[in-house]
Amino acid sequence: MKTKIILLAIFLCILTNSIHGQDEKRKFLFLETGIDGIGCSTPDKDYIRAVSDPSTSQYYSDKIIALMMLESIGLKFEYRTVSNKFGFSGGLQYTRMITSIGRDSYMSSAPDYFYVHYDPNSINTEYAKVRELNQKVDYLGIPLELRIYPYKDRKVNFYYKAGVSFNLKINSKSDIVFYNDFMEMYRNNVIKVVEKAAPYYTTFNLGLGLKVGKSEKPGFSIEVNAPIEVIFPDKSYFVKPQAGGGFQIMARIPINNPKNEK
Repeated sequence: MKTKIILLAIFLCILTNSIHGQDEKRKFLFLETGIDGIGCSTPDKDYIRAVSDPSTSQYYSDKIIALMMLESIGLKFEYRTVSNKFGFSGGLQYTRMITSIGRDSYMSSAPDYFYVHYDPNSINTEYAKVRELNQKVDYLGIPLELRIYPYKDRKVNFYYKAGVSFNLKINSKSDIVFYNDFMEMYRNNVIKVVEKAAPYYTTFNLGLGLKVGKSEKPGFSIEVNAPIEVIFPDKSYFVKPQAGGGFQIMARIPINNPKNEK
C-alpha cells in the first residue's frame, strides 16, 4: 500500500509543479487499445472440489487454476510539462474482464473436470461435474498515468510509464461449461452459488513504451505493461490476481503546436 501512496504523491507533485513552468506545453489525444493476461492464485472456495485421480476419493483444490484477461479501449488526454519531459494523462477507458476457473489438465494427469457443490441446503450432497466456470464483466474506468520522456525528441524513442486506474462495473455475466450435457438442466442452480462480479476494482501498473514519430506530428506508441496489483473490495472477487503482463497500442494526435516549431 505504501508503494501506491508514493506513486500517487509523485503524480500530484509533478502536476502541481508543472503549473508554474514557463516552457511551451504540448497537448495530445491518445486513442488506445490493449490486453493484459494475469495468472491467479489457486481458488479457495467452499463450493469447489477437485479429485487428483479417478481411483481416489480425496479432493485437491490445488489442481485447479484460475486466469484473468483484461481487454480495453480508451481515449486519453495528455499534458506535458517540465520541458515536455513529463506527461500527465487522464481519460475514459472501457475494459472487459474475462476470468475463468478450470482444471490444470495440461500439467497433470488428473481428470479435466472438477465438482461444484451447488445445493448446500439439500439433505443430499448435490455436486455438478464442471469443466470451467467463467465470468465476463464490463467496466468503465478512469485511468491516471505519468509518462517520463527522458531522451531528446526523435522519430523513435523509449519512455517510461506508471499508472493507476479506477473502474466501475456496468455489466456482468457468469457462465458454466459442464462435463456432461445432461447437467444443463441445473445451470441456474449452479450459477447461484458463484460470486457476483466485483462492483469496482483498482489497478496499479508500470510500463515501458516505444514512441514512433516526432511529437509535433501524429504518430503511435507501443507499451509493454506489468500490472503490479489489481485490488478488489474485500472478499468480492471471483479470482485473485497475482502476476502478469500485457501491451497497449496507442495512436497519438497532437492538439497544439508550440510557436517555436514548424
